Amino acid sequence: MKISESVELFLSYISDKSENTLKNYRSDLKQFIKIVGDKDVENVTKADIAKFRMVLQSHRKKSSTISRKLACINSFFEYLIDLEIVSSSPITKSHRPKISQKIPSSLSHEEIEKVIKSTKTLTEKVIVVLMLTTGMRSSELLGIERDNILIEKDGQIYNCDTVYRLDINGDEIVYIRVKGKGDKEREIPITGEPMKLFVEYLRFNSSKKVFPMSYYSLWKTIVKIGKRCNIVLHPHKLRHTAATIALQSGAELRIIQELLGHASPITTARYAKVGQKQLLKATKALSQNIKL
Repeated sequence: MKISESVELFLSYISDKSENTLKNYRSDLKQFIKIVGDKDVENVTKADIAKFRMVLQSHRKKSSTISRKLACINSFFEYLIDLEIVSSSPITKSHRPKISQKIPSSLSHEEIEKVIKSTKTLTEKVIVVLMLTTGMRSSELLGIERDNILIEKDGQIYNCDTVYRLDINGDEIVYIRVKGKGDKEREIPITGEPMKLFVEYLRFNSSKKVFPMSYYSLWKTIVKIGKRCNIVLHPHKLRHTAATIALQSGAELRIIQELLGHASPITTARYAKVGQKQLLKATKALSQNIKL
């Protein structure tokens, strides 16, 4: 993905900041592209950052101005790391100023209903509901293949190809195997109405890749849905909303971490084994909070 394309994603993500801040960020990133070129973001190197800084210094920019511009570039790359578009930042610790990291906001229950009602196609609805009930990362959602899906019905396990002949009544459990950061795999269970909606989609779409689109297309789709109901929306906001709902529903922090594929922030959590029954309870709580 080109820097210019990624910039639009980033600016949409921080759109709740002040008009002046957005203006500065857009200007700084535009200047960065002008100096280093509109290359693929994964090809930006430490040498590019050094070049950017040297050009600013040659223009006799104040150290405070240079620091602010580097803070902008750093925030930009931290965002790309979070989305797994790049694996690391080209800005070294010596370059990197201390900046605050804002916790992303989540949707209220009223906003969730508006967002779901604003979807126009089955694909749009499934994407939104699946991300809200599982907290999947965008890369995990786009990486799902039909071979990664199992259906449990009446104590029996079936593969995805059986969706055309199975009588789905809502008591089934669909397990989706996803690959998260560090290629770590985990199985996410979905139940109830979200499960029935997903099965309907699987019957409609028979491609190997369950969601055959690029990250940029996914982002544009979700942003467009948000604009229809005047809500600032992006993939990570859906993921954060899922975590917030799960926490509000009483799920333990370690279960939410397992569901979302997060590393544990406390040492003891490494010894706490989270079973499928607990994950199932968490996703059921999420499903019950999503009205279709």
